[in-house]
Amino acid sequence: MRAPVRSRGCLYVPPEIKGVKLQLFNRIAETIARAGGSVVRGDPAPLDSLPADVTPIVGCTPALRPMIDRWRKTGRRWIYWDRGYWLRVYATWLPRGQNGGMYRWHVGSFQMQAIRDVPADRLNARPPPVAPWRQDGRHIVVAIPTPTYERFHGIEGWTERTIRALALRTDRQIVVRDKETKRPLAADLDGAHCLIAHGSNTAVEAVIMGCPVIVDRSSAAALVGRTSLDDIERLVRPDREPWLRSLAYSQFDERELIDGTLWRHIG
Repeated sequence: MRAPVRSRGCLYVPPEIKGVKLQLFNRIAETIARAGGSVVRGDPAPLDSLPADVTPIVGCTPALRPMIDRWRKTGRRWIYWDRGYWLRVYATWLPRGQNGGMYRWHVGSFQMQAIRDVPADRLNARPPPVAPWRQDGRHIVVAIPTPTYERFHGIEGWTERTIRALALRTDRQIVVRDKETKRPLAADLDGAHCLIAHGSNTAVEAVIMGCPVIVDRSSAAALVGRTSLDDIERLVRPDREPWLRSLAYSQFDERELIDGTLWRHIG
């Protein structure tokens, strides 16, 4: 287990955050403040001039992307957080979390980028419903990113480019899936050859449901899937246990966000 983080954190709270979500942000901000950190609300500009020993803590806000790109170039430490990989509070087709659900936190990346050698205790405590890998599927499911996600990652037009590229590589039927659809993910994955996404958590859920995936390298699902459409007929179905263990060590419930557990694990 890592020692508690030594640098101070600065949580960014976007102006559009309201209601229950704002209450969560405020509780985390209070914890960070007690540890000597701070909070920036609304205008994100102050994040770019924080002292070197203060770590910006940010989410999927398009206005932040130029800053994040600069931090990456300069080697500045930053943290990204979002809803968890499973046991989320909403926007999920897996069982929902209780008491606020799970949230993923990563240093210097948007999602988990490596499988770590960690124990199975966190996974065993709250495991997802893992299904056997599917075989011999027929159609392809393409998960459409939201406009906000597209702007944040600079991938406007991703869906159209992906469908055109698939047409050159396969004659399989393509099922386009919008994030706002009420159709269960399991229904689209029934009989599917694979799911294709950029970085949507739908890909993580698909892998847990036993469906192979093709995703961008920035997706946590890339560690158990493919990252090129050229591999549309060369899918992989690896052992998911080490991956799931690592995911469990990358997501935390609300209690763990404020009691020190988070900081002990992400360092």
